[in-house]
Amino acid sequence: MTYTLTQQSIHGLRRALNAPMALQATLHLERPASRVAVMLELEQVADKLAVSIVLGHHRSTIRLQANDPANTAHICEQIEAIANGTADTAETGAIGTPTAPAREPFALDANDEASLRHLVRMGGTRHLQCGVSITVHNTLQSMQRDALVTTQVGTAHLQAGTPGELYVVAAQHIEAAFNAA
Repeated sequence: MTYTLTQQSIHGLRRALNAPMALQATLHLERPASRVAVMLELEQVADKLAVSIVLGHHRSTIRLQANDPANTAHICEQIEAIANGTADTAETGAIGTPTAPAREPFALDANDEASLRHLVRMGGTRHLQCGVSITVHNTLQSMQRDALVTTQVGTAHLQAGTPGELYVVAAQHIEAAFNAA
C-alpha cells in the first residue's frame, strides 16, 4: 500500500501554483486507514520557483521553472516518492544504484539490521547480536534524533534529523568500529 495525494490536495496545489506571490499550503496524502499531511512553501523569484517540502522530519527543496504546466505533476511525484520512501535524496543516493562489494563481512546481520531500523523509528534500547548496545531518544520538541552507541571501541553520541539518516549514521559507525577492532 502506498501513499497518494488526495484529489482535493492536487486541486489545491494547482491553485497555489497559479498564485502570484509566495505562500504556504498543506496537502494530504492517503492510503487505506492512514492520512499524512505535507507542508509546502512556494516562493517565486523571476522565472524560478522554489518549492520546500516538509513531510514529518524530512525537508527538501526542489527548484522548477515558474509557470510550467508540468510543475503540478513534478511536485506530486516528489511528494509521493518522499512519503513512500522511494525519493532519490543526497542522504540515500539513487535508488537501485549498485554499491561496491564489501571488503569484509558486515557486522550487522539481517536480524540486527531489522532491530536497528525499528529502533531508529520507535526509540528505546537494544542489545544487538553483534555485541553492540544502542539507545535512541526521539525528542518531540526538536527535529533531532539522538543515539548512544556502545561498541567494543567505546560509546559514541550520534545525531541525525530523520530515522533514515540515523540508521545510516549508526550502521556506518558500527561497521567502522568493527573494522577498526
